[in-house]
Amino acid sequence: KEIRTARDVQKILLPAGNPEVPGFSIAGTNLPAQLVSGDYFDYIEVDEDHLGIVIADVSGKGIGASLIMAMCRSVIRANAAYNHSPANVLRAANRQLFPDIREDMFISLAYAILDKRTGELLVARAGHDPPLHFVAATGEIRPVKPKGIAIGIDDGDVFDRAIALESVALAPGDSVLLYTDGVNEALDPSGEEFGMDRLLDIFKTQSSKTAGGLVESITNEIQRFAGPASQNDDITLIAIQKQ
Repeated sequence: KEIRTARDVQKILLPAGNPEVPGFSIAGTNLPAQLVSGDYFDYIEVDEDHLGIVIADVSGKGIGASLIMAMCRSVIRANAAYNHSPANVLRAANRQLFPDIREDMFISLAYAILDKRTGELLVARAGHDPPLHFVAATGEIRPVKPKGIAIGIDDGDVFDRAIALESVALAPGDSVLLYTDGVNEALDPSGEEFGMDRLLDIFKTQSSKTAGGLVESITNEIQRFAGPASQNDDITLIAIQKQ
């Protein structure tokens, strides 16, 4: 009963809906492997012209990971207001979270800030899987790979130097997909992984759909692939599409 209560509280910490940004379609989802999740995603109003988009994965799963997730969410939000540098937000978050993270735990996280006026997406990555950018003009998918290490590994100096920024200029029809490794590492009943090739193929073939349609297509395909197999990791996805 207490675990179910924790699950209900955690649901409150996740976005109640998707943000409405003129000229963009944005959608996300979180599917816990257990009753509570070590993954999270969030949308943060940095200011009236900038939207922060966060996806994170705490090492481990269950209650311990979910508690660290809640701490991480609060710290990111506390540092995000009117801060237009995702890298600086992550630097501040790492310094505040490091003392409270056990040595055997860490947080991988990607934080992007969308300029609603220009379509620029500024990305920082703390050891997280690279977001994927579908370029409509060429039909190519390219990883967005600014350098960085996970939160909780270093108390500040190394982390601060490692974190970098990458700018993505979104053109009409372009999409960006953020995901946790529970997506590509989902298992079928025989133990085979879903894999990056399947994820890239679905992303490319379904890229014309809205962000919500893309997220739904990927989650449906993962569930079809996995069938009755129980999953070892949480699954979280966010799609951003410029219309």
